[in-house]
Amino acid sequence: MDRLPVLGVRIEGTRIVPSADIFHLAAVPMDQRLYDVQLAEVRDRVRRNPFVRDVAVHRDPPDRILIQVEERTPVAVVAAHNTFYVDAEGMLMPVIRSEDAFDLPIITGVAKVQSCETGRRLTHPAIREALLLVMAARQLHDGLYRRISEVHVDVSGDLLMYTADTGVPVVVGRGDITTKLEKFEAFWSAMVTNRGAHTLASVDLRFADQVVVRWTNSDEQMTN
Repeated sequence: MDRLPVLGVRIEGTRIVPSADIFHLAAVPMDQRLYDVQLAEVRDRVRRNPFVRDVAVHRDPPDRILIQVEERTPVAVVAAHNTFYVDAEGMLMPVIRSEDAFDLPIITGVAKVQSCETGRRLTHPAIREALLLVMAARQLHDGLYRRISEVHVDVSGDLLMYTADTGVPVVVGRGDITTKLEKFEAFWSAMVTNRGAHTLASVDLRFADQVVVRWTNSDEQMTN
């Protein structure tokens, strides 16, 4: 049995990357005997795909190689000189067509503080905090995550968020991201849901224990 050549390759775990791309990247030598295939080399080749977070390669007797892929999941879009997907670890990936449609918040202002390229990880503290904001919103409430259209990283490092509904600017600043998002979600549910986002001019989350709000037809006011 150990003298039989490889007759097939089974690929598991792909959702974003077409299995055909993994097959071609793996370049499993189909004319070799199963136990002569260098699994580590196959693994290294597959890991070159920026969407592949990890991969395991096994022999699957009597005549197959099994490739199990763990993909990176995009959580936001980074708009720089090019457009990239980014995952929770800050890894940049190209924007590709996929059967899964990604409706993701956009992180802007990145190019002013860090260069971006596929396969590179975002490391600047302000950008990492913008990514933390997106991830915290996702964990707190899906509606909150979907409410975020854009997170802008200012050259000063402060974060500015825009809502998907009417593009309301929300000044976030830095630090205490989860607490600020919780305050924002409570305020939105209590006040904006009934009044409508079109009545809201801006929101400032930088003050402790309160949300500073400007409505479209009134002066600035404090809301707990």
